[in-house]
Amino acid sequence: MADDFINPLFGRIPEDLTKRHIFYEFILVDTDSIFTSDVFDKVDKEKLLFRKIKICKILTLEQWGGNPNTTRNFNRIFHVFEFSYWDYRDAWTKFFYGQNPGNSLSWFLYFDKKFLIDLPYWFLEWWDKYGPIIELLPPPVKESFSLWTSNVERPDSWEFYPDLFLFFVQFNLTWILMLEYSIQEKLIGNVNIPYFGRQIKIKWWSGMNLANLGKDKVSKWLADNPTFCITKANDQTSFLMAKSQNQARIAAASSPDELLKIAEEMRNTMASMSQTGSDSNNQNDGGSDGDPFDSNDPSTYFGHD
Repeated sequence: MADDFINPLFGRIPEDLTKRHIFYEFILVDTDSIFTSDVFDKVDKEKLLFRKIKICKILTLEQWGGNPNTTRNFNRIFHVFEFSYWDYRDAWTKFFYGQNPGNSLSWFLYFDKKFLIDLPYWFLEWWDKYGPIIELLPPPVKESFSLWTSNVERPDSWEFYPDLFLFFVQFNLTWILMLEYSIQEKLIGNVNIPYFGRQIKIKWWSGMNLANLGKDKVSKWLADNPTFCITKANDQTSFLMAKSQNQARIAAASSPDELLKIAEEMRNTMASMSQTGSDSNNQNDGGSDGDPFDSNDPSTYFGHD
């Protein structure tokens, strides 16, 4: 039914016949905002199965020049010569309206490792609509997320960004986006009016290696980024961080001498933590906050309407 209503050149009901789907894709590619990679069916070489989208940057209005009506020329040859910041903003939505002939196209999205967290506010609305939610995370990743959020002290520049967005950026996590069409209803007065609508579905990528997303990975990130760490973490969290980090070091040790060196460093670290905990207990009758990890089992699939 979608094929009868939606023009495949646009992926939507067109408002401007010059602005096809390829126009919005070209904007994001030409501005180096995304890098795309397409995967086709092994039997039907022309059937597009899914697209991998690496998000490289999001242009702010300030980077554009301050006036959203100012136009830019494409750096590559294209049938439309220029585009505005309004077009650039629309591209982040209308680009994902593209489909394959069976309307079963999936989008695998992730952030570039060099992605800079300097975003316009409208992109937070995009993330809320097209980004993942915490309930999608498998239990090991959910624990890593809890450990990370409980030990990261946000700089002022991160004030308005959701924790899950920051987590996906810092650890280059992938999520899957799908758009489906269906007949839906909207209550107007006392009557349910049917309309042809688009449903957004978000899914965790089950092919991701969870071994690379454990608490030891978070501990290493915290060790490598001390300026983002809370300076006075509770004793239980500090112990778990040290434990995960040292387990990874022991597994990577290649000689008895290296193991002895790690053991000595562990002894010194534990002694220091024990002394810190003792001092804290003398000043405060309160104990540890307990296990900081959320143990609730997540659902395996969620969708956004």
